[in-house]
Amino acid sequence: MPYYIKVRLHLVKSIVHSVINGQYFSFATNQNNKSSLPNSLKLEQELKPNEAKIKNLSIAIKRIESIQINPNEIFSFWHTIGNPSKNKGFVGSRSLVNGKLENSLGGGLCQLSGLIYYISLHAKLEILERHSHSIDIYTDETRFTPLGSDATVAYGYKDLKIRNNLKGPIRFQFSIEGNRLIINLMHASVIQKNKVEFKEKALDKETVEVDTLINHEIVTKSKYKRLVPNTV
Repeated sequence: MPYYIKVRLHLVKSIVHSVINGQYFSFATNQNNKSSLPNSLKLEQELKPNEAKIKNLSIAIKRIESIQINPNEIFSFWHTIGNPSKNKGFVGSRSLVNGKLENSLGGGLCQLSGLIYYISLHAKLEILERHSHSIDIYTDETRFTPLGSDATVAYGYKDLKIRNNLKGPIRFQFSIEGNRLIINLMHASVIQKNKVEFKEKALDKETVEVDTLINHEIVTKSKYKRLVPNTV
């Protein structure tokens, strides 16, 4: 079966599932009149930029920043960005696909989804859907974010969905400053920045499990295969 048909089938399945569980009509959409959100939580990560990755990030950031997420609304990464196609300006860049590093359209967007997930943990937003990478390709020297803070996305297959469980609206804002990618979670009233920790435990020689804790309470677990290609 051609890949594009598989993607369409998975999209239909995802939409049906979202309608059944009551999520689909709660997705945040473009807002012409945005609320004043003077407060923010801030995180930043090392960015290993290249022209293609910066282009993909910039297109996605523009779409994400257009969204205001009101109380009880859901931010969906792919509902917001849509298909990362050539028609929308996305280009090929490095990404992890089926356990292998490849150039793919929209490559690099996983760093964006991971940063959104990470700051959402600090704000204790409700994580409805998040997928970890299956393989850890980094070493302690090359890692730019804690293992367990990632959120891989694959159009039609894996999404990042976060519900605004706060009392006021929120927005995600970004800036790229040299080799740093910065995210601000904008909100109307001051919210607590909760303590987020990631604790690793080796299951065997090739597999590690990571507990994600918020204020010392385990909220999720992630498993990774250890694989460090020479190209990383």
